[in-house]
Amino acid sequence: MEIFRVPHPSSARLPDAAEAPRPASAVVADALRRQILRGALPEGERLRQDAVAIRFGVSQMIAREAFRQLVAEGVLTAEARRGVSVAHMNPEEAWETTQLRSLIEAQALEWAIPLMTKADLAMAERSLGELDTARSTDRIIALNARFHEALYAPARRERTLAMIATLRINFERYLRFTWDETEHLEQSQQEHRAILDACRLRDAAQACALLKQHVRATGDLLVQRLRARRAG
Repeated sequence: MEIFRVPHPSSARLPDAAEAPRPASAVVADALRRQILRGALPEGERLRQDAVAIRFGVSQMIAREAFRQLVAEGVLTAEARRGVSVAHMNPEEAWETTQLRSLIEAQALEWAIPLMTKADLAMAERSLGELDTARSTDRIIALNARFHEALYAPARRERTLAMIATLRINFERYLRFTWDETEHLEQSQQEHRAILDACRLRDAAQACALLKQHVRATGDLLVQRLRARRAG
């Protein structure tokens, strides 16, 4: 069914230019992404370009550009003559993204460790401390990302860091599924602290091995849950 839920225009229009210097298409994409990641727009739901344009008070060209950005991120799926729809989560994509993340993030960490400062390590530690008391899924996801970013940022490899950010965006719906459907945080925190301890010791081989294991363990859990959901 081709429906797009349109809230009242007064709550859906873009901020004025003084508040939103970013391109309008990026602002629209951000808003749609948030809805998709949080489940407000379910898997498989088709999005109409004209409805999105009306909702945000923008041209259809801007709505089309927002769709293109989200398709490139893997959040939306485009089909010829059928428009775009919210991408389905599936175990095959979860597995592939997990393998890519484990390789690229481990490489970033290997480059970062020799350049880490006490401030970098302290930032990662603060994120873990806040994660210990986090309760909402939104908060957990944000702090988890902040911890990993603190570890990789010292590498100063902008292309690699951009790739990691894109993969994390693609993977966020899967991460939310993990946190919402399992009790994974305690185990994840133990693994985070082991990785951070290895970073403090400048043991790149150990830190990277632990990171790969950590990322793949999350992916394995997701694949199992998604396969169970498909079978059910």
